[in-house]
Amino acid sequence: MRNFFFIIFTLIFVSCSAKESLIDPINPQFETISFDVVQKELILKIDIPSNLKNLINQWFDNKVKINGFDGQMTFTINDYREETSTIVDGKRVNIFLSFSLILTKPTLSQKKYVEGSVTSFGTLTGDFSLNDFEVVIQNTQSDLIMRLSRDLQTKI
Repeated sequence: MRNFFFIIFTLIFVSCSAKESLIDPINPQFETISFDVVQKELILKIDIPSNLKNLINQWFDNKVKINGFDGQMTFTINDYREETSTIVDGKRVNIFLSFSLILTKPTLSQKKYVEGSVTSFGTLTGDFSLNDFEVVIQNTQSDLIMRLSRDLQTKI
């Protein structure tokens, strides 16, 4: 009988300390964008979370392609806001990002300026851990960069 209580206590203790997340992180698939310039530059005017910074750098380095003979593209992140709010039986995160793009071609005396903003949100309801909500925030940030890529492609 004593062993039985020990086994039950051990099982309860082990089940209370599970660290697995109930939500799977998404693996973002960014779209490739091409610009008719010879140089590209990324400028972050504000501090952003490290996960988002990695996503932006990954997207900019791997999916923003240049294939021109002249000109420069400057992509700037101007503003980032992340707001967490409590909803009925859960939490919600709203994320906002604004950007600007300057395409300069000195030989043709051309300059094109594009600015825009994207938003995304994520919610989590029911019983969840802080780790689960962190995964929701990271998934929302990934969705934000995918939306940024699509929005930028429609504006150029």
